[in-house]
Amino acid sequence: MKSLITSKNLAGALLLLLMNPILWGQSNTTEIFETKSLFKEWISTEKIESKESSDWDIEKESLSDLTELLVEELATIEAKLSEIEKLNNDGENERIKLNDQNELYKDAISPLRKEISKLEAEIIEISSSLPDPLKDDLASFINRISNIKDKENYSSSQRLQAIVGALVKIDKFNNSIVLDEKLLSYESGKKKVLVLYFGLGIAYYSDENGENSGYLLPDSKGWKKFPKEGLGKSILETISYYQKTAQKQATFVNLPFRTK
Repeated sequence: MKSLITSKNLAGALLLLLMNPILWGQSNTTEIFETKSLFKEWISTEKIESKESSDWDIEKESLSDLTELLVEELATIEAKLSEIEKLNNDGENERIKLNDQNELYKDAISPLRKEISKLEAEIIEISSSLPDPLKDDLASFINRISNIKDKENYSSSQRLQAIVGALVKIDKFNNSIVLDEKLLSYESGKKKVLVLYFGLGIAYYSDENGENSGYLLPDSKGWKKFPKEGLGKSILETISYYQKTAQKQATFVNLPFRTK
């Protein structure tokens, strides 16, 4: 402010000096020239100061806007950091909660795993007494549950689903009539016969000529053969009805039945 007043006073004095003819008459030409030169320098200085002042005002306004923008950005960043910290805390709490639930599930599923292992063992035990067609159908399942390492690769739900699937196949076979071919051992060697299973209760067999015939009953080590002469014709007739190749209408066929 003091500098501004001094500049105004100096400008007034110079203007007064240049505009006063009396002073011109009393001064020599050199002094007048110096006065004019000094006035020009002052005007130039004033322009420079005015420009610098204007530039500073613009710069100050820009810095003020930038500061305001940075303050807003900082507030946004702090809000996001606070939100992330909250999410991290919530995530950690959720992880702890899930871990606790997992431990509870492990405790709850432990008895179930024991029952699953028990059922698998029972299926393996009875598998030796199942008929060959059913054994073939269950082969992959039985092989898997017989291998401890393979069982560990499956979850409890997968193992339980496999057990249910195996029981469904066993039940379906037990309620069906199934035709199969197999080799039976005789004193003269092995002979191919046709075998007609009536569920898991009994099966009848005969060769193509009806000469070697009989029935099979389930046993702990497999199905046991009971030869019976003169049964071949009836068995072959029954098989023709099953295959729908019979040359006459279906009729009652007398076949022996026993459980032991």
